[in-house]
Amino acid sequence: MSETPESNPFTSPGSDDEKPSQELSSIPAPMAVAMLLGYLLMLLQVGEFVLIGDHQSSNQFTLLVGALLSLFITSGLIARNGPTWAVARFYFCFHGWMAVGFAVMAFSLGQHHLAIWSGLAQATFCLCIFLALGRPAVRKYHQLECPQCHEINAGGDDLLCLQRRCRKCGFRW
Repeated sequence: MSETPESNPFTSPGSDDEKPSQELSSIPAPMAVAMLLGYLLMLLQVGEFVLIGDHQSSNQFTLLVGALLSLFITSGLIARNGPTWAVARFYFCFHGWMAVGFAVMAFSLGQHHLAIWSGLAQATFCLCIFLALGRPAVRKYHQLECPQCHEINAGGDDLLCLQRRCRKCGFRW
């Protein structure tokens, strides 16, 4: 009689000939870049808050509020739904335009060069985040893919993408 070989608990469940999975994470690369840039933007704002110190006590707390908003909105991108994606896109677009306005205002009023560069750096971060969140892989991650025709779009019927409609086939979900 032949005996069945004993199963080895230390072997892998797949065979050694299988190719390893190419996917390292379920988070798409553009979203990981957007989150990294969001956290770097928050660190920049906290650094400016510390750098200003007691010089302008009324203006320094706006940087802290901006840093907290950047932290919460960037951390919220982990949620896989359309409203968090929409809030993040709108916030970073708005923040970018405000940073450009701040840099222009600082330049026109002859403020310190650090204020101008700060506004331009924040605007650059926000633009890169805004563009990264618009990539198809990020839209698919945030469930902005039509379940009927599988077109990846963000055609929301409302501002926060709570009710979505496909631009291609008109299906609502």
